Amino acid sequence: MVQRRGALSEVTSLQKDIKKLFEQLAQFDGVAAGIGLGEWFPRVDVFETKQSLVVKVEAPGFERDELQIVFRGPKMILSGEKKKPAGDVSVRGFLCLERSFGRFNRSLYIDQAVDLTAARANLEDGILTVNIPKLEDRRGSEFRLEIEDGESRN
Repeated sequence: MVQRRGALSEVTSLQKDIKKLFEQLAQFDGVAAGIGLGEWFPRVDVFETKQSLVVKVEAPGFERDELQIVFRGPKMILSGEKKKPAGDVSVRGFLCLERSFGRFNRSLYIDQAVDLTAARANLEDGILTVNIPKLEDRRGSEFRLEIEDGESRN
């Protein structure tokens, strides 16, 4: 009898642990190692045109002041927070929960010469578009530098 009760207690404890695990997994929307629970990444497309590098980010429900774009070295860092809407008190539990909420911080490596001072970002219809003009590739071009006399220096 003592063994049976112990086994029942273990099964009940296991059920609680599994329920807690599923609740945590419902909040988890990341596949990269090191992502904490509740963190997520918006979907991103990066492509280039003849004149620029273009980044399109899925950002439905965001206002422009809830997003931030920072260039640091060769990285473009996108960050923001998608706030969870106020809960409906009549909801007892979810049958399916696929939407993601919480902070995100996404870094993209920019491996081209670009003009950051001319970069522009636009948020329209839930899509954040970042347009970063390329700098002219000067490899192979020639530029002659005039040599001044020692007396003409100021």
